[in-house]
Amino acid sequence: MKKISKLFTVCCFVVSISAHTQEKSDCETNFNEALSYFRITNYSKKDSIKAIEILKPCLEKGDDKTQLLMGRLYNAKADEENYEKAFELFKKSAKQGNDLAMADLGVLYKYGRGCNLNFNKARRWFEKGAELGNDKASYSLGYLYLKGFGSIDQDYAKAIKWFKKSNHPMAKYWLGTCYYYGYGVDKNLQKANDLLGTNFDVIVNSPTNNDESSNTTANELVTDDLGMLSKKDESKNINITGKWKGTLLKYDWSGNYIEQKQEVNIDFEIDSTDQSLKYLISLENQDVSGSIIQQDNIIYFESAIVKLPHTTFSEQIPNELYYEFLSSDLGLKDFNESTYLIGNLESYIPSFNEAGAPLKLVLKKTETFANTDEELSDAVLQALAEQKESFIKLYPNPFESDLIISYTLEKNSFVEIRVSDVNGTKNTLVAKGKEQEAGKHSYFFEGNNLDKGLYIVTVTVDNKKKTKIIVKK
Repeated sequence: MKKISKLFTVCCFVVSISAHTQEKSDCETNFNEALSYFRITNYSKKDSIKAIEILKPCLEKGDDKTQLLMGRLYNAKADEENYEKAFELFKKSAKQGNDLAMADLGVLYKYGRGCNLNFNKARRWFEKGAELGNDKASYSLGYLYLKGFGSIDQDYAKAIKWFKKSNHPMAKYWLGTCYYYGYGVDKNLQKANDLLGTNFDVIVNSPTNNDESSNTTANELVTDDLGMLSKKDESKNINITGKWKGTLLKYDWSGNYIEQKQEVNIDFEIDSTDQSLKYLISLENQDVSGSIIQQDNIIYFESAIVKLPHTTFSEQIPNELYYEFLSSDLGLKDFNESTYLIGNLESYIPSFNEAGAPLKLVLKKTETFANTDEELSDAVLQALAEQKESFIKLYPNPFESDLIISYTLEKNSFVEIRVSDVNGTKNTLVAKGKEQEAGKHSYFFEGNNLDKGLYIVTVTVDNKKKTKIIVKK
């Protein structure tokens, strides 16, 4: 009896294995048949329905390849309900060790499709897929480190490590880009050409720090252009109203190297009807306007979408991208008697469904005459700034017709301005006495009708007279 029992057990096991093998074989057949419908050019909705019918039995049996294919069918429909179905199927398939599903599951976590966005879970599934040799998973893992999404630290070395392990076309693209710029590796145009299919002139394979155009650091820029401007005041709810002009800087993903510089003008003003703060951004023949919410030294743009150049080495990747400006921390700094506004700008690229590269605003307050809307030129501002020891600053000196009178108040004061000849016989009121805020003030004075000779400019501040003599030619 024992021999018969053992024989029965063995037979059952063999039958079970055979049945399982048959099921796998059947699912393999069904999978390939279903797949054939999607390999047909311009397959119809009818083909899709046929394929799904063929896959259903194996889906019920939990076949990992069937789960993967059905997940991709749902994922292609690109709506939240189908993303959720795709997520569940990819997860089941990935847990059975399917490396393709691991890569696809990581992508859903990366973009928050059908699940909560979670870069760390995306990384873990990409790591699992990469360990099994999946090229898409290796590339995707490198991409996370390339751009440093979420809580993942940006790291060129780790990005390059994973790009090199992948044969995915985009892994080669980004590896070539790193060689082109010298990010994480010594700059090597020959390797960049080989990977990108480009033909840049190869002169010297120079290390990163020798390329001034792409590798000027943020600190160097601030030091070279604006002295100690990086030490900005961020301690209070700053007043940003007025006209500003300067530069929008686009950095690489590490935030250390400037890739692009663009001139930008931004006007901040208070709406007279509802007292809300408004903005007008002028950039590369684009005018974008809307509202701003300000909280202390942080501003939040509403509907600020601008088009920026995008360096690309592929015809499939556009050379311009739309960026949505989100928020910026701001700081004010006075330097050479000019006021600068500095801000790190967070952005989003809708077409990529991801955060944009680091951006920085470096803007100078546009100064106008207190008695006209005319803007002071950079040459005038520089000349006035050089008169460091004088409270009253005049330009030009001597003058022939037009004269600029400038001064800076340390606190709110009652001020009056007059121009008179040395004998006191001709006396012109430039600005009637009134309360003025602390800061820089500039006035335009037309002296065409004055005779040649010496004149006295008097600025009375809280009943204290300050004077300076100037020559009319």
